[in-house]
Amino acid sequence: MDIKEKLKQTLIKKATGYKVEESVCEYGVEEDGVRLLKKKVSTKYYPPDITAINLLLNEKDIDYKDLTDQELEEEKEKILKLLKEVEDGDKEK
Repeated sequence: MDIKEKLKQTLIKKATGYKVEESVCEYGVEEDGVRLLKKKVSTKYYPPDITAINLLLNEKDIDYKDLTDQELEEEKEKILKLLKEVEDGDKEK
C-alpha cells in the first residue's frame, strides 16, 4: 500500500470515527526485579471529524506532478488553511 492510499484510509477512519484501546501500567520494584502491579485497559472513542468528512466529500483526483508552481502554491495554502482550522477546532475542545 502506497503512502497516498495509507493517508486516505487514515482520513476515512477519522471521518467515520473509531475506538482505541489504551492501557496504563503501574510497576513496582521488588527484591526479584520489576513487577507489574496494576494494569488498566480502557477504550476511548473518537467521534467522526467534520473536517475529515469535508475533505473526503470534496476530494479530487489531482495529479500534483502536472501542476504549475503557482497551482502547487495555491494547493499548499489551501491545505495549510485546513490544518489551521483543524488545530483551532482541537484547541477549543
